[in-house]
Amino acid sequence: MPKIVAIVGATGTQGGAVISALEGNPSFQIRALTRNTNSEKAKDLASRGIEVVAADLNDESSLVKAFADVSIIYAVTNFFEPFATVGPEAAMEIEYQQGVNLAQAASQTPSLELYIWSTLPDSRTLSSGAVVVPHFAAKARVDEFIKQDQVLLSKTVFLWVTFYTSNLFYPPFAPVYANSIGKFVAFTPVSAQTRIASLGAMSNVGTAVAGLVENDGQTLWTSKLGASSSGAKYVIVTTTSYTVQDYYSAWAKAIGKGEDQVKVLPISFADYEALFAEWGTELGLMMRFWEVAGPEKSWATVGQTDTLIDSRELLGPCKTLVETEEAFAQVSWDNI
Repeated sequence: MPKIVAIVGATGTQGGAVISALEGNPSFQIRALTRNTNSEKAKDLASRGIEVVAADLNDESSLVKAFADVSIIYAVTNFFEPFATVGPEAAMEIEYQQGVNLAQAASQTPSLELYIWSTLPDSRTLSSGAVVVPHFAAKARVDEFIKQDQVLLSKTVFLWVTFYTSNLFYPPFAPVYANSIGKFVAFTPVSAQTRIASLGAMSNVGTAVAGLVENDGQTLWTSKLGASSSGAKYVIVTTTSYTVQDYYSAWAKAIGKGEDQVKVLPISFADYEALFAEWGTELGLMMRFWEVAGPEKSWATVGQTDTLIDSRELLGPCKTLVETEEAFAQVSWDNI
């Protein structure tokens, strides 16, 4: 009997990557959760034989119903959906409550074996209060909520997904071609030597999750942590750490422009906000956090008994992550 895997946000980027990684594996039956089962993406999932179920992250009872009989849950929230309409403070509260709703619904699922919660580090604690990144903060608060439920905590893996290569399609990260100098320019509110932990291809999220739920991953997980580990278990999905300049140079090289054809231009935080408005503030805070915390703390746990593992340590011999340069080369950048 295949295990039912409920995937929250099934029509989104992370959820879609998890579905692609598990689809066709006879050990699992995918249950795709989405708010709108009539969307084109939801209809496409259904046409592939995937069970599509309506669930609203703002309605705990709908989640309890959608989680019935599931063994594994992949849970993710989307801060930026409310952020675009109500701003960061309200978006944090909405995201926190959605994360709590997910956790509480999961805790009411007797069949649950594994709860994978897509989260981000505690920027406030790791920067000693210097920087609070709203789209990190609410998720980190949900982490603490989960840690209060020892039964759910014992079944939970906290998954950190690092910087998307696709971010370079959109302001404020999209490089701009400057005709006057014949090069691309990318603006940043931090030093060009600030380090970015790169995800590589979005498919890496699915590969990491498959590594967690399939037999090889379970065996490796036990060998790394021991069967009775009582602390919070964190897994980071990343390929390579770059300076900001090196990240853009890798992009330029991968798309055939030459790594010297892009210049990262540090500007003040105020100018970054003036250029990119609320998106500059939100994403600029993320960059500032990485600069202030440094590479050692940017992706660090805060609990004394927390354990952090690189997802690559949980992959069997047949699975690898797609490196950043390859991820850049896989897509068209003609519109940049």
